[in-house]
Amino acid sequence: LTMFEEAQLLSGNGTGQNLLGIRNRSGVQVQAAPASAAGNADAVFQAMTKVSTATSLTADALVIHPLDYQEFRLSKDGNGQYFGGGYFQGQYGNGSVLENPNLWGLRTVVTTAATQGEIILGAFRVGATVYRKGGVRVEATNTHADNFTNNKVTVRAEERVALAVRYPAAFVKVGLAAA
Repeated sequence: LTMFEEAQLLSGNGTGQNLLGIRNRSGVQVQAAPASAAGNADAVFQAMTKVSTATSLTADALVIHPLDYQEFRLSKDGNGQYFGGGYFQGQYGNGSVLENPNLWGLRTVVTTAATQGEIILGAFRVGATVYRKGGVRVEATNTHADNFTNNKVTVRAEERVALAVRYPAAFVKVGLAAA
């Protein structure tokens, strides 16, 4: 249920019972993919600047696909050292290994609900709100048709969620160049 909800909040198309996700909102800014993968980190920082200049808000988080995050984490400098720290210690042998360290200081959410090749970056705390009516409701029954005699149980899980995007310009779709 959580992965479905994440996918709806990010990429829902707004038809039927689907939410209109952040990616599909009008007014969301776009940062074009750089010419090469070497410019991906620059594109993320440029998107942070777009949020600030368009809305006077500060970007506070980004959502990224695990394969895209892997490209950032495995990037090395000219000496073959990982920019984000090695697998035994932190950057250049200092400190400890961080779990999912932030990109450019932004809270970094790594999820397969994100679209590969595109980061969603923005001022999430101020720019949008998720409203929930009640909680997750789960019901189970074996009284439908021949469920009882066939030893079947029907389960229904549902929740009521709405996404209000007050400042679409507080979000940027950042295209990434393939490695």
